[in-house]
Amino acid sequence: MTHLSFLEDFSSADGRALVPPKATGANANELRTSFDEGYKCGWQDAADANEDQDRETREALSSALQVLNFTYFEARQHVMQSVRPVLDAMVEAVLPPLLAKSLGCRVVEILGEVAESREPSVTISCAPDSVEMLKELVADIIKFPVTVEAEPTLTTSQAILHLDDGQARIDLDATLESLRVCIAEFFETPAVMEAKHA
Repeated sequence: MTHLSFLEDFSSADGRALVPPKATGANANELRTSFDEGYKCGWQDAADANEDQDRETREALSSALQVLNFTYFEARQHVMQSVRPVLDAMVEAVLPPLLAKSLGCRVVEILGEVAESREPSVTISCAPDSVEMLKELVADIIKFPVTVEAEPTLTTSQAILHLDDGQARIDLDATLESLRVCIAEFFETPAVMEAKHA
């Protein structure tokens, strides 16, 4: 017994490969229909797979953007909360003395503007602690007579200039309060934005 006897013989008697008979009639239509359906199913499967892949990609991108967005607001909030104590300290501890010192400069500035148009008669009302400072300042700089008087209801950042035709009020405390409000609103904005994007 040879090894070839175990193998099935697929050749014809004359040594040519067997050729399956051509489909004819109803059999041919069935084969063509089956082929078309298989072809359509293959395309549909490929389109579905492509759509699934696109959806997964969009979902992954959306998720990544949400994480990035959250990370940005979280980092910004952390930085802002670190900066706020510094700004608050400046407004509460550093700026009030500076504004009190700048009161004299603002008074001189207004008196200079008034003197350009006429020879005024001016009385300055200010806090008792500011009287000496303003007297010395106007004596050195202003060339017309100015009276400085104490007004206990005013702070060291406030003054009222009584002119011939009215008065000018300097209120640096209001400027400081406006700055406090601006800082508070600035730090409320990230919280509102974070709530919107949550």
